Amino acid sequence: METSQDQALLLEALSDKVLHQLPQAVWRNLFLGDERDSIRFEQRNLTLVHADADLPAGEAGSATENFYQELQRLNTRHGGRLDPYVDATALVTFEDPGAAVRMAMELQSAARGIALRIGVVSGPCTLAFFRAQGRLWCTPLGAQPARAAEVAASAKAGGIVISPEAYDPAERRARLRADTQGAVDFRDSEVDLSTLAGSMQLRSVDILLA
Repeated sequence: METSQDQALLLEALSDKVLHQLPQAVWRNLFLGDERDSIRFEQRNLTLVHADADLPAGEAGSATENFYQELQRLNTRHGGRLDPYVDATALVTFEDPGAAVRMAMELQSAARGIALRIGVVSGPCTLAFFRAQGRLWCTPLGAQPARAAEVAASAKAGGIVISPEAYDPAERRARLRADTQGAVDFRDSEVDLSTLAGSMQLRSVDILLA
């Protein structure tokens, strides 16, 4: 059961995370104004895809734009929720581990000319929902986003590392079914929180053993 202290810590974490993503007026209204009552937190079992891109020197503008376009296209295709990204880093939230792995593989294949490292993790995650500018948004908090970044950092350039929870060793493939208990309903929320604010072949897919 969530205590008032837990709630305060989650509010602080959310405030810190979106402080530089939201316009100041929107941030103030969300945390100090009328929209504060719209904030709620839910614990869900989700799969996160974290992608780090090393952009070619002198081509950051076009490479970033191409990376963002592919990210948006594949995010829409596979039904993920794109979190704000900075410096060509992406975090996408999924209900279905199989959809997450498929997006990761397609994104890696589409990352031509970019050394992309991708990590896929599954586990308990805190989702923060809030209303801003008349729309509903959600973003993941807690340990899982940081763990996804650590897993991505362990991947080879052009590769993907998948955590064991998102992989079924008995079937030697990614789990293709989502946990049906407490499924997340994203239908009323915006897909890309960043709108509030702007030839590399797949080389390897590794499975973490622990």
